[in-house]
Amino acid sequence: MAEVLVLVEHVDGTPKKVTLELLTLARSLGEPSAVFVGSGYDNAKAQLAEYGAQKVYVAGDAELDSYVVAPKAEVLAQIAGSASPAAILIASSPEGKEVAGRLAVKLDSGVITDAVGVEDGFVAHQSIFGGAFNVKSSVGKGTPIITVRPNSTAPEAAAATPSEEQVSVSLSEAATKAKIVESVSEKKGGRPELTEASIVVSGGRGLGGAEHFELIEKLADSLG
Repeated sequence: MAEVLVLVEHVDGTPKKVTLELLTLARSLGEPSAVFVGSGYDNAKAQLAEYGAQKVYVAGDAELDSYVVAPKAEVLAQIAGSASPAAILIASSPEGKEVAGRLAVKLDSGVITDAVGVEDGFVAHQSIFGGAFNVKSSVGKGTPIITVRPNSTAPEAAAATPSEEQVSVSLSEAATKAKIVESVSEKKGGRPELTEASIVVSGGRGLGGAEHFELIEKLADSLG
């Protein structure tokens, strides 16, 4: 089967839910291979195997944690150049879409963003104008690069025993121009991230004050 690359989005090595969705989607299109960039791979390997990754490319240099998007595009470009994948799937997050755009330039390929599904032949489905229209599109040049919206595919486990390939990347000077100089850890509660929530409950001025937002919390709890 044709190899389909999936860029792993993770927090300190723990894959985000959207990564598991992409691996599930990739299994329906070909042979999924995960691409892990940065440190913390030991925290990810079990879950990547659980969701069907047949191969994992690991660019595990801790230095890569100091940068945001440019090195990820270079890692993907290097792997794509040697592996010749059938397609590359990336989460449709702000970071993911920037990686996809940079990667498309490097590979001289087309890119489709905000897909809500991908069918055989790497035909992407997009929901546009607030869901008023559904569009099917495909890349006409190079390796298809498709960003997929979170919560578009239900993640389904399919245990595998992936092979691992260590990737050594020599970053270009341009890729290291923008560097993370400070980061702040997000305070986490008992609820999922907004981008990963299957149900979102919001409140506004009709509640009459901040003290009444506990009603929204109770409604969210009742909906699961």
